[in-house]
Amino acid sequence: MTSKRKQIIDAAHRLFIAKGFHQTSIQDILNEAEISKGTFYNYFTSKNESLIAILEFVREEGNQKRREIAHGKAKDDEEVFIKQIAVRMNTNRQHNLVALFESVFSSKDADLKAYLKREHCVELEWIAKRLIEVFPLETDRYALDHAVILLGIIHHLLHGWTLGTSEEIETEKVIHFALARIKPIIEEQIQSEEVFFPENWLGLATREVETDTDKMIKQVVTQLEDLLKNDQREGEDISKKRDYIQFLLNEFQEEHPRLFLLESVLISLSHAFRESEDEQEVRKITENAWGIIEKLEKGNKL
Repeated sequence: MTSKRKQIIDAAHRLFIAKGFHQTSIQDILNEAEISKGTFYNYFTSKNESLIAILEFVREEGNQKRREIAHGKAKDDEEVFIKQIAVRMNTNRQHNLVALFESVFSSKDADLKAYLKREHCVELEWIAKRLIEVFPLETDRYALDHAVILLGIIHHLLHGWTLGTSEEIETEKVIHFALARIKPIIEEQIQSEEVFFPENWLGLATREVETDTDKMIKQVVTQLEDLLKNDQREGEDISKKRDYIQFLLNEFQEEHPRLFLLESVLISLSHAFRESEDEQEVRKITENAWGIIEKLEKGNKL
């Protein structure tokens, strides 16, 4: 991410939290970031787009933390699942996103509402997928029901807690309690065979265009080559970054990439470029690369 783009995002984020999204004007952002109107429009076409950039930055940060938590751990490890749910909720709280979500939901902006709706659907589908991996009895048929119930229990427990005290409660403790309550629900529902949400209920909201794995790999290879070519700086730190990039380039072009090693180096690459000028570009590359790994893992299981 360029320093100027980050400067604008940080300024907009501060103002959206302090004044509210609707009460913040583009001129306010220009003043806070100390930039011209032309500079703002070099990076964003609207105030809405700057808000989406904030939300995407936080989402990608949460995704990265979830991958780091899961790396090298069994997919059916309940504690990993609990930490993964908690890290997304804690990341949102850390960036004060709850107030922003409320502003968007109370607005009349269809595009922003559609964006948040899609993000909520993606989160539910992620939880449903993880429930299937964590619990042997769970199946695609019931998982969305249980994802909605689990998230609902968590949110209502947290809300109920705030009604009685201002004392903070550990997010993982709440999720642990909610997950324990959902286990007998899973067993009972599978026995009764009663389903609330039809199959692919969220499909229209979250479905993405199927992309050929080879095309995805070619895209990532091109992105990595461009990143390597565009950075002509010197130094030990830069050399280490280039080693990571070169390893990924080599591995992605192997007939059978070693997925565990790819995961490790992608995590290292993300850390190496954190808060650098290329952070945003590296985030895009790693998101695409993790998408490839997921497709390759799925293919290996077939």
